[in-house]
Amino acid sequence: MIIVLFLLWMLPGLIGRDPWKADEPYSFSIVRHILQTGDVVVPSVTGVPFLEKPPLYYVTSALVGRAFSGVLPLHDAVRLVNIAWIALTLLFLGLAVREISGTNAAWAAPVILMGCTLIQMPAHKTLTDVALLTGFSAAWYGIAISRRRPSWGGFWTGTGLGIGFLAKGLLAPGVITATALALPLIYPEWRRKEYARAQGVAALAALPWLIIWPTALFFHSKEFFVEWFWYQNFGRFFGFARGGNGDSHLFYLLNLAWLAFPVLFLALWTAWSFRSQLRGNAVFELPLVSLLVTFAVLSASSSSREIYALPLLLPLTMIAAAGIERLQDSAAGALDRVITVLLGLTGLALWIIWLAQVSGYPVLARHLFPGTAHYQPLDALLLGSAAFVTVIWIAVARRMFGQAILFPLSWTAGIIFLWGLSMTLWLPWLEGTTSYRDVFTSLREHLPGHYQCVASYGIGESERSMLEYYAGVQPYPLELGNPFPCDLLLVGFDRERIDGASSHGWHIEWEGIRPKENPKEHFTLYHLTAAHGRPLQPLTQDMVHLK
Repeated sequence: MIIVLFLLWMLPGLIGRDPWKADEPYSFSIVRHILQTGDVVVPSVTGVPFLEKPPLYYVTSALVGRAFSGVLPLHDAVRLVNIAWIALTLLFLGLAVREISGTNAAWAAPVILMGCTLIQMPAHKTLTDVALLTGFSAAWYGIAISRRRPSWGGFWTGTGLGIGFLAKGLLAPGVITATALALPLIYPEWRRKEYARAQGVAALAALPWLIIWPTALFFHSKEFFVEWFWYQNFGRFFGFARGGNGDSHLFYLLNLAWLAFPVLFLALWTAWSFRSQLRGNAVFELPLVSLLVTFAVLSASSSSREIYALPLLLPLTMIAAAGIERLQDSAAGALDRVITVLLGLTGLALWIIWLAQVSGYPVLARHLFPGTAHYQPLDALLLGSAAFVTVIWIAVARRMFGQAILFPLSWTAGIIFLWGLSMTLWLPWLEGTTSYRDVFTSLREHLPGHYQCVASYGIGESERSMLEYYAGVQPYPLELGNPFPCDLLLVGFDRERIDGASSHGWHIEWEGIRPKENPKEHFTLYHLTAAHGRPLQPLTQDMVHLK
């Protein structure tokens, strides 16, 4: 059952769509760079080194992309690696829960995690956070089993730490190490020689992951090594480098209720049901310590984003799974019926709004989904897939309706149903609001017949990536501080903010907006001409004057 749910969840939205903002376009560009150059040491976006994250996820994506690019577009093929990463995450999570809570809770943990709202989009995108989650899951399994099987547990603790490190830097090593050290300090049961031996094995298992790539980067360029190690890790954490957004340190506390929905409430129910046995209960030791350490580290960071909260879902799921059996049959049955009805009505609404849009009465759809004026009707394959998902959900819902023993299958099955409809019926609308294909294909058609190169200003990594992919143009960012002898300049904001264009001999070659309802994503292509017969001067950032 879990394998079927997993496949029904993972396949919709994984293939058959463009790279979506944010993060996915530049991640895809790094994968393309690896495939084109074979360089696995220095991640690059459109030829510019991008040292924010280590290359593990990108390398695995490149390997899978190469294997399947003959049958799928490259941007679809590279995403297939997520099936392996997410499957491993669920596997290690289930094994960890079986170790601390027993077999009956083990099956519930993957089901609960698949039903979390926060994981839906990241699990289907080209993102390093997918591999980071696997690293945490493997490490928690390793720690959970370390007292019973020290060598095996130590191996997976160190391997998970290494995977997390090569996926996203120092976050995983810091959190996992702090958790491993805190457990024996808090709980006497963890002060055993078997546990100490497991941590020694973990250190050895982690060494290759921690040493090989950083050493290769150091010998390639000391400057790049310092940029990655100091600025992209410590700088982003403490806020003195680009990426520290200055958000409140209360971000995760204030937003946890919806970031961890619904697993947070299931975990709170478990804590309540065990309230008389909470102190010293083995069910809570590892999950609670890892939760508190992860939460403290994320909250201390100067950078906060919703996606950064993904590791919090794992310990919350371990706690929530332990309490599933304690749900009273009557309460769980009532909750199951309410969930089934609510999610069913939501799915029905998605069908009705879609029918209103395609049948010539789009007023309702436009009010609920801004941008449906540019909705492109879906093809027969997507419509058939939507119908298939609906039929499967109806059959499953009828079988499970009111049966408490199957909770939380009802919630996760409903989420998979809604996700399937979103990735079929509403995929064309989502493409219109998150893809760069149309805007940069239009730009490609308006490029002059002859030009030297294209400089860019105010264009982020994701936009530059998709410009190269869809328009075949590798832009030269003026933000790098280098002069470029380009006669085309692509600016990533409203042209009314550009001052003195005519005095520099610029004229507008093309304008585009993505999406058309969002004026903040306004792209303007300027053609620069030499004045009075003088040669074209190299462009610099100082030549772009903003009002």
